[in-house]
Amino acid sequence: MNRINRAQTNRLVQIVFDLLGLLAAWYGTVDLRLLLNPYMSLQLSRAELVGLAPPLTGIILLWLGADLWLKASRPKGTLRVGERLLGVAESVMLASTLTIVVTFFSREFGATLSRSFVFLFVPVSFATLMLARYAALMVVAALERRWPAPERVAVLGEGEEARRIVDRVRNSREAVTLAGVILPEHASAEGLGNPVPVLGTTRQLAEVINHTRLDRIIVVKGCISDQEVDECGAISQRMGVVLSHAIGPVSLQVRVRVAHLCGMPLVDLRPVAFTRRQEIVKRGFDIIVSAVALMFLSPVALVVAAVIKLTSEGPVLFKSPRVGRGGRYFTFLKFRSMYTNPNGRQALAAVNEKTGHIFKVRNDPRITPFGRLMRKYSIDELAQLINVLRGDMSLVGPRPLPAEDLDPDGQSREFAFWSEQRSRVLPGITGLWQIRGRSDIAFEEMIDLDVEYIRNWSFSLDLRILLETPLVVLTAKGAY
Repeated sequence: MNRINRAQTNRLVQIVFDLLGLLAAWYGTVDLRLLLNPYMSLQLSRAELVGLAPPLTGIILLWLGADLWLKASRPKGTLRVGERLLGVAESVMLASTLTIVVTFFSREFGATLSRSFVFLFVPVSFATLMLARYAALMVVAALERRWPAPERVAVLGEGEEARRIVDRVRNSREAVTLAGVILPEHASAEGLGNPVPVLGTTRQLAEVINHTRLDRIIVVKGCISDQEVDECGAISQRMGVVLSHAIGPVSLQVRVRVAHLCGMPLVDLRPVAFTRRQEIVKRGFDIIVSAVALMFLSPVALVVAAVIKLTSEGPVLFKSPRVGRGGRYFTFLKFRSMYTNPNGRQALAAVNEKTGHIFKVRNDPRITPFGRLMRKYSIDELAQLINVLRGDMSLVGPRPLPAEDLDPDGQSREFAFWSEQRSRVLPGITGLWQIRGRSDIAFEEMIDLDVEYIRNWSFSLDLRILLETPLVVLTAKGAY
């Protein structure tokens, strides 16, 4: 299955599940309005409510129109899971606003419609469409596992910089495959390191694209002239291939942004730091969401606490000193998933499967049977909502590490820049580690993801991570 067919298939799956979500929302709102009859000034029967509700076909058309309009206005290219889920929220809000406006003016012109139905439809449709999109993503993930179709990438360049980019593409966990290297005219393949296929030269670019079915070409900085860049760009545009420009090594102490000034596209390198306004927005969001989540999840927490108490000896909550913002220690909370054995970790030091400041054992004998289930679906992490409410943690951020794994000042002498960057922000319940592989990723990649999060932080990034986390939790990938 090629990439174009895969994109069409994914879009079809998404539309089918969206329509099912809209159907569920419409009928669910009818049932909810009937349940609320005793609290409404006007009591309606099911037949009356169906007659007064906005027509389902009209709502579907509004939804499809809103979704298509927003899709056209979003950046082109492959979207991450969190970005797709965030798109659902945008589409729901736009379609709901249009429905409310249409309903209001319909009333003005004499149509008898139920306003209560419309206002109830907004939260119900958000819930059903979000569930539908999660289901669609799981179906798409199953299709991709069965028929993988990663993006085929070629690197255009030579020398050490081309080798560095080749290594990054080869070692990436993203859905990309290195097809090979395209050399500038009269260049050699020396300095590329490990054997890498040479696909041809820039003079043969169109032939190379056809032969290797490329999706993207990454041009190494300074390897070809501006005229050759224009020629390659024209060929790539004609053949539907993305031409990307690598800007060279970027210091981890800056964040990269694309800007436009005086009619010129610019690449900005800005210091890595949260502004005071960003911190206030992030903290306010943490307080509201954690408080609401604790309220709604309290029955689940009580059941979990009871099962822990009945199945193993020891306290319900596990408490340990962890390193937070500024390198300061705080008391970290989790539902206890292990037997109470103070010397357990020392006995397993020789079989630690991770390097750096991470301790992980896949089949850890210290974990209780119920603890294994909790860890698989991250149920043990729910207690950290209390840490968020206290201000020790954030909903999203780098995971807090045990104090014993770092130096007494909460820093790392071996990975000084990484630990210094982490200490600038609150640690989080979830983050890029969790949605990019959880315990399956290497410590060095965890370092890159921590710095990537801090460098590229935005409120929308937090939302995307939060929306993507449940999908990762449900698949239980990398959890142990």
